[in-house]
Amino acid sequence: MNPRQRRAILLLALATLGLLGVFVLVAGYVADVREQVDPKVQVLVLSKAVHAHQSVDDGDVTTMELPRRWAPRRALTDRGELVNLVAGTDLPADAILQEGMLQPPPRLAPGQREIAIMVDAETGVAGKIHPDSVVDIIATFAATDKLPEEAKVVVAGARIVDVGVTVPKGGDKVQEENRDPGQVVPVTFALTPEQVLMVTQAETSAAEVRLSLLRPGDSPELTKKQRRYRRTS
Repeated sequence: MNPRQRRAILLLALATLGLLGVFVLVAGYVADVREQVDPKVQVLVLSKAVHAHQSVDDGDVTTMELPRRWAPRRALTDRGELVNLVAGTDLPADAILQEGMLQPPPRLAPGQREIAIMVDAETGVAGKIHPDSVVDIIATFAATDKLPEEAKVVVAGARIVDVGVTVPKGGDKVQEENRDPGQVVPVTFALTPEQVLMVTQAETSAAEVRLSLLRPGDSPELTKKQRRYRRTS
């Protein structure tokens, strides 16, 4: 083999090594790019601005697909995570929703008070109410010498903030009838000061206080006729 052939073989070997080096560099670059763009994850993004303490409904959000590497670590990905939560502060449109941005609604609105009353566990609750349920508070009054038997809505559309555990009836509370030892449940409401007084008076003087559960989305507004019933015969 003459010197010219040896030089050719050496140059060919160097070229081959160079190609291998370029291939390794390109493969590493492609792998790095792929790592940055794959896999992808769908995150929830606000489609419009939401004010503080306003609920975020399904129609207020859209989904955006991002590489997992670039998505916020605490980004929300499931619309079910929006249920029963409100914005903790004013949120702009196009914001990626993350843990901590949404929180449970405040128990009390400005000017409201909490009041708890004991409600019959069987006739007044029946296991169907829970925090944030909306109910009508209804009181029934026994007949007197001057007034017939009467039932009336004391507060329409009262929001429940807490439901306690059932306890046996006892003592001399309004709903603790001797004929039915049963059980009662403490139910806490968020009411205005005027409504607090109305419920307190009803619990003290009524023969019984019951709750009527409203269907979600129904208006709590009632006509005067719908608020009161008097037995005339």
